Amino acid sequence: MDFGKISKFVDFSEHKSVICLHGNLPSADFFDSTELSIIAADGGANNLQKIGVTPDLIIGDLDSVKEELLYINHLKMADQNYSDFQKALGYVESNDLTPTIVCGINGGYIDHILNNINIFCSSKATIIDRSTIGMCLDNTRIFNFPVNTKLSIFGMPNCIISTRGLKWELDETVLVFPGNCSCFNRTMTDDIVVDVKSGRVLLIVYTDRIDDAGAGWIP
Repeated sequence: MDFGKISKFVDFSEHKSVICLHGNLPSADFFDSTELSIIAADGGANNLQKIGVTPDLIIGDLDSVKEELLYINHLKMADQNYSDFQKALGYVESNDLTPTIVCGINGGYIDHILNNINIFCSSKATIIDRSTIGMCLDNTRIFNFPVNTKLSIFGMPNCIISTRGLKWELDETVLVFPGNCSCFNRTMTDDIVVDVKSGRVLLIVYTDRIDDAGAGWIP
């Protein structure tokens, strides 16, 4: 995923840092173009090295990062009661580096991914992952996305929500995860409204054109 495509969906001027976990990362031009502080959560530094990007800081218990990368500014936090992701979030929150963007959240096994999502949903962050972005909402937001953008909405863990501008509108709908969620919707207009009346929502938006059955209504 390159910077130009992502910038249609994310306002980088509203963010102050990028946290890189040990999963798939955007291309190097993304990091060059954002000019945000780059925080690697332990082994996330290894994947940054593969694309030729040097983080400003490596943080965690440092049991996964290659020893050869420890010439980079690093902060060892050995407390096993918290994950490296939580340590990185704590660092950006205490150093005025929020809101932050999280990359590489999909790394590892399914339990790792679920735990990462759980941690993310209590933060002030934006996920960037392959062809999707994710954000947690607890109020009313207006977004400008291209018509026919694919998206999904989850209560985290529950919410009451109304929408405007989607193919399948929600009207004070109760969403619960696990349970009832609103997967695979489509935008009908450039501007859409997501009105979270109570609770918290995880919104996942596809940045690529997805030509599945749900796209058939567009001429």
